[in-house]
Amino acid sequence: MLASPQVASAAPPGHKAYTELYRPQYHFSPAKNWMNDPNGLIYHDGVYHLYYQYNPGGTTWGAMSWGHATSRDLTQWTEHPVALQARGFPDNITEMYFSGSIVVDERNTSGFGKKGKVPWVAMYTSYYPLEQTLPSGKHVRKDQQAQSIAYSLDQGMTWTTYDAANPIIAEPPAPYQDQVLEFRDPNVFWHDETRQWIAVVSLAKLHKILIYTSNNLKDWKLASEFGPVNAVGGVWECPSIFPLSLDGGDDLKWILMLGLNPGGPPGTVGSGSQYIVGNFNGTTFTADPESIYTPEDQDSQVANWLDHGPDFYAALGFNGLPQDKRTVIAWMNNWQYGGVIPTDPWRSAMSAPRHLELKTIDGKATIVSEPAARLKTQGGRTFTFRRLDGERELGRLGKALEIELSFSRKATEGEFGIALAATKDYSQETRVGYDFAAGQVFVDRSRSGEVGFDGTFASRYYAPLSLGADGRVSLRIMLDWSSVEVFGGDGEATITSQIFPSKDAVYSRLFSTGGETGNVKVGVKEVRSAWR
Repeated sequence: MLASPQVASAAPPGHKAYTELYRPQYHFSPAKNWMNDPNGLIYHDGVYHLYYQYNPGGTTWGAMSWGHATSRDLTQWTEHPVALQARGFPDNITEMYFSGSIVVDERNTSGFGKKGKVPWVAMYTSYYPLEQTLPSGKHVRKDQQAQSIAYSLDQGMTWTTYDAANPIIAEPPAPYQDQVLEFRDPNVFWHDETRQWIAVVSLAKLHKILIYTSNNLKDWKLASEFGPVNAVGGVWECPSIFPLSLDGGDDLKWILMLGLNPGGPPGTVGSGSQYIVGNFNGTTFTADPESIYTPEDQDSQVANWLDHGPDFYAALGFNGLPQDKRTVIAWMNNWQYGGVIPTDPWRSAMSAPRHLELKTIDGKATIVSEPAARLKTQGGRTFTFRRLDGERELGRLGKALEIELSFSRKATEGEFGIALAATKDYSQETRVGYDFAAGQVFVDRSRSGEVGFDGTFASRYYAPLSLGADGRVSLRIMLDWSSVEVFGGDGEATITSQIFPSKDAVYSRLFSTGGETGNVKVGVKEVRSAWR
């Protein structure tokens, strides 16, 4: 017999002022409690649905459930009751709901649809903290991870778990049954060419993904496996496979996107997101040779990084969007310090939604990204300087900004950039700029405000970025009350970083070291709060 819908007893608080210190103004954060990976991203009938790992009982990881929020513009979100709440919460938890994905089963292949209602099907990892026999009659061991499904007949607002048969994939296949405690994060999509469902699941510690196929979302058959390749310094989590056209043409490539923790991009500690370019035929993913690094490179964690900062993890795309509108959101935090960041009564935010494209950069197929949402801005100031050497004050700009910065330099040494979220005396500042000698865009948060909660937080992060054809550097910067996201060039170099500045850190200035910088242009817009 199927379980009744797993719905929280009460909705979270309504959108109040959201003016707490460090509260993001245009990035999603829950009203209260802990959040991590985005789950089940789906776009349907003009609405974006964001589900996410959520602890309904506190501000640290635990009692993993699926939170839920919706938006029509990817900036203003409405938080809903918990979609899948840990079974037995709060005192006798027998099952938690780890990461997964959602599809709209328009053909009713699952048979869950009733009276003309199209079923939505969520596939997720069930985590069992206790050894037990389930309603399906299946026996699970303590700490087992297995793949289960639930369905919704009201467009994702309430869910029914498939207790008659869950978990539908109970254990990894031979010879990997010993990995039953590290088998998670299914991502599902419909493959038109072979007319079947595809699920990608991670064997986290082995750095492998397993590819399954199904005709009905209930019965799954192993088709192939992939990995390990490239960065393997930590566990592989939250895999997904999706198509992108190369340079907007007819050459269709497939992307395998993976979370890695720890072992993120060089210069970071903890979490990161990498990708591999290749091909997929409905059963097998094959990597392009130029997207794979040699074994000798593994010691330095060489990989194709989706973002070079410390706070972009478990990225996931929205199902239901056209192929050329691939949009992802990531957890804007890091397992190195995620449980101790100084926010209250919530902990963690999501990155800005990003639109992904695949372009040839320096002869290689490279993912480029740009902000996918149109922010609500007000005002607008432009600063231009033919030449700049040293420092130049920009004054009081604010705490939530959208900035376009471009400049050029003949000399190949020194740095140019902008200090943001700074106090009036610049004892606190976050520096965003370009190192001409290294050919890198950087974010330096070593004096960004509150940094003492973790010994690795006060650091500088960098991403390789070639000069433009005209010798110019172009940066797009998104500053919020507790984060900065930088998009360099065409979006091939991105850095996402949390910061925790004081309330009066609203000043800014330009800096030029090691020589004169020319043709400087700064466009600044203040971003209005999405909560008000």
